[in-house]
Amino acid sequence: MITEPEGAARTAEIVDFPPSPTLRPEQAVGTCMKTRWSQFLGIGITEAGDFEVVNSDMTGERALWLVKWAERWAMGLDEVEEIDG
Repeated sequence: MITEPEGAARTAEIVDFPPSPTLRPEQAVGTCMKTRWSQFLGIGITEAGDFEVVNSDMTGERALWLVKWAERWAMGLDEVEEIDG
């Protein structure tokens, strides 16, 4: 579930691919193509073992924001945390 802070607008959506040891890169890319995103950041490892990043037209700041959001999602922290005080 994704929630935004009060007054914030939703700016992106995370597609949660089903965990599968057999999900091939072509399947992941095909699923991404169906979403019709306006911005995209792809991160992967090539057949030669090289790190590769492919992105659409976006600033470095926006790309970093997407990576940090993905990190929170992977850690199960994709919901806004309540701060007491």
